[in-house]
Amino acid sequence: MRIIDIHTHAWADELAAKAVPALLATAGGSLTAHYDGTISGLQNQMDRTGVDVSVVQPVATKPSQVTTINDWAARISSPRIIAFGAMHPAVDAPAQEIARMASLGLKGFKMHPEHQAFEPHDPRLNPIWEAAITHNMTVLFHAGADVIHPGVRGTAESFARLIDAWPGLSAILAHLGGFRQWEAVAKHLQGRNVWLDTAYTLSHLPDDEFLALVRAHGADRVLFGSDGPWTDGSAEVAHLSRLGFSADEFAAIVGGNAARLLGI
Repeated sequence: MRIIDIHTHAWADELAAKAVPALLATAGGSLTAHYDGTISGLQNQMDRTGVDVSVVQPVATKPSQVTTINDWAARISSPRIIAFGAMHPAVDAPAQEIARMASLGLKGFKMHPEHQAFEPHDPRLNPIWEAAITHNMTVLFHAGADVIHPGVRGTAESFARLIDAWPGLSAILAHLGGFRQWEAVAKHLQGRNVWLDTAYTLSHLPDDEFLALVRAHGADRVLFGSDGPWTDGSAEVAHLSRLGFSADEFAAIVGGNAARLLGI
């Protein structure tokens, strides 16, 4: 059984030394880093925790960062590290850059409604979703609240409106559909044709509620994510193993579903 972590973070070495301490400081003690944010640090963590494949999910906080991040993502990709690209809602020609991402071999890209100040259903982003569908790219979204932002733009209702408008979009909603928004997830997204990941959820949602939401949505559409470095991947997998999933459900969540989605 392979373990595939769909949601990890890493930066170029020179950036990691600044990014991880800055995020820890901004979070005001609510985050802990379990590796240093570099690719080598992530790989060492994978070796310690038994994760076979990690998917790196970079975020562009400025439009000018997008092409640089995507070039870096293509360079770091390997059999054990799959890097998604980055997109920003203010990029001038998103379809062109998404086509370039696909040509680089990237399988998807991440967007963050809080960092990037957008609502998922905003029609101004339609060229991004159209291009993602055209080039068979999966979009991973931060969903719900964020520990370093006061508001919530990525609501379950907004994502439901996005799915209604773009049913062909392959979308992963992080944090089980919406961090600290799980009642709204059950109301607006449960059972919909969208992937949910488990990142940074297990220690914040009671186990019985987590199990109920996953089963109501469908364990075949749930992906293990650690949100590393902000959690310990082995502790997250161990926690999942104690929740009462069947052997088939557990195997699907920790790796089988991601292998099917990513085609690996």
